[in-house]
Amino acid sequence: ETDALASQGLLFEDVTSTSPWTLPSHGSLLTGLYPSHHTLKTYYTCLPSDVVTLAEILKAGGFATGAIVNAFYLSQRYGFARGFDDFTYIKEIAHLRTPSEVGDKAIKWLSKSRGNPFFLFLHYMDVHSDYASLPVYEKLFDRPYQGIADGSTGQLVDFRFGRIKFSQVDAERLIDLYDAGIRQMDDQIARLLGFLESRKLLANSIVIITSDHGEEFLERGGVMHSRTQYQELIHVPLIFCGPGIPESERIKHMVSNVDVMPTLLSMLDIPAPSSIDGFDLSSLWQKPDSKLPRRYIFAEASKYSLIPLGDNIRQDIKRSIRNPRYKLHYDRLTKETQLYDLQYDPAEKTDVASEHSSLADSMFSNLENFMTTGRSGPLLPPLSPDETQRLKSLGYV
Repeated sequence: ETDALASQGLLFEDVTSTSPWTLPSHGSLLTGLYPSHHTLKTYYTCLPSDVVTLAEILKAGGFATGAIVNAFYLSQRYGFARGFDDFTYIKEIAHLRTPSEVGDKAIKWLSKSRGNPFFLFLHYMDVHSDYASLPVYEKLFDRPYQGIADGSTGQLVDFRFGRIKFSQVDAERLIDLYDAGIRQMDDQIARLLGFLESRKLLANSIVIITSDHGEEFLERGGVMHSRTQYQELIHVPLIFCGPGIPESERIKHMVSNVDVMPTLLSMLDIPAPSSIDGFDLSSLWQKPDSKLPRRYIFAEASKYSLIPLGDNIRQDIKRSIRNPRYKLHYDRLTKETQLYDLQYDPAEKTDVASEHSSLADSMFSNLENFMTTGRSGPLLPPLSPDETQRLKSLGYV
């Protein structure tokens, strides 16, 4: 269904998330700001009161606003409920094989009679570990396998701590389980779009599909996500479909998920806050000869390791900066940098910093300038025992 939607609409091929995990990345998606500016970099900060969210802007513009989320990091605790008339946080359930309740609750919300336009934000946790789905979907990706990989978060965490080992065959098994989950969620998206079509809402709706981050499957010896800024974790999909959006078109231009908010607001003829980091991308299809202003794209707010809460620097040590061709990585602890040519080395295997030292120095200087612009957000109270246990079940602490 997602492929079909992409063929009916606009697919951005080169999209960078601002962070390799949920909280900072969604902060950028819903504010148009980098994590250094919206401040959601760690477990214990929330959105500052002066940061305006997409939901707040649309509500002020007369939209009915609703959100159904399936992640603790998107709950009311972090400020994501601001601007939503209806906000539902569905608690995560470990080892869940069946589709989440997001689709059911979305259809129920859409069934309510409304005379004004609506904005509905949905977050599906379904393809997060545990990598588990119904047998009918896992059979679609089934192949002979004899090994230990079961896709459970607990086992993935054991691997991170060195308590077990995975081979490349095990990694392929994990990918199969992950793909089965994507296929299951895809059917849930098809069901939701089918409901919109049955209510004659789809043709007049802007549908945007994206992700906050990717996953590692031993590309660099790791699993899960959140620790690095390599492409397998921060290269994400982005699809726009709806009125005024061209069909079956692809855009190769380098963009970021900070651009989603200003682009949507532009399509709705609503001014975006002047202070945001994102760019309006609509000119890329409305004026084919136009170009966005020259810029760098940044990623930050990594989590270095499974460590006690409160160790701030270790939760934000990996940074990256890129232009359309090259990407520079920086480690704040070791002070090491690597430069990769994404045109010829999209898997980021060969460091070319020594061959392009002037470019590496220039990009690092721009990254340093960016790092000076950050600020701190309001501190939150410590997590409750229940919240801590829930995050442990997800492999976060």
